[in-house]
Amino acid sequence: MAYNNRDNENPGECKNYVLIKGSSNINKFEFINYNTKINNQKAENQNHTQNIHIPVYDFSGPNKLMLNDFYQLLNAAKYPFINIRLESYDSAEFDEETGGTLLQTQITIAGKTHNYIIPCEVDHCENEGLVIKGNLEVKLSAFDIDPPRKVLGTVKVDDKVYITFSFNYI
Repeated sequence: MAYNNRDNENPGECKNYVLIKGSSNINKFEFINYNTKINNQKAENQNHTQNIHIPVYDFSGPNKLMLNDFYQLLNAAKYPFINIRLESYDSAEFDEETGGTLLQTQITIAGKTHNYIIPCEVDHCENEGLVIKGNLEVKLSAFDIDPPRKVLGTVKVDDKVYITFSFNYI
């Protein structure tokens, strides 16, 4: 699918994707990846977990220059994947306030890993089974990534980015 620059558009109700949105003091940007690699694991006497590997070089974006900056920012040559590990849906907590599910999640970006509890929705899609959808605000600095500055420091990328995802949950 082609890159889409509309702020509130859902990239696909039942598709696997990761969308990263951010902004600078000048504009907004987003990068999307539909090429996630999902690895289901089940150890003896344990529930399923999902390990999702997102190839950094498979993100698409608004233009080649910004996309190359994104690759460089994430040190894609050294760390070619963003990894997300979702706990088993069976062991997730139900969030009474939102009616959603709280999933313990481990995210690795540029070689740094952090744990989050992410409120998620679980949808059933006809041919896809269960689909987990969630979003999370992260700080680049939490992953030891310095928000870039361009044009002699006049363009400054915000430290906060927003990650939205949808994964088939088998």
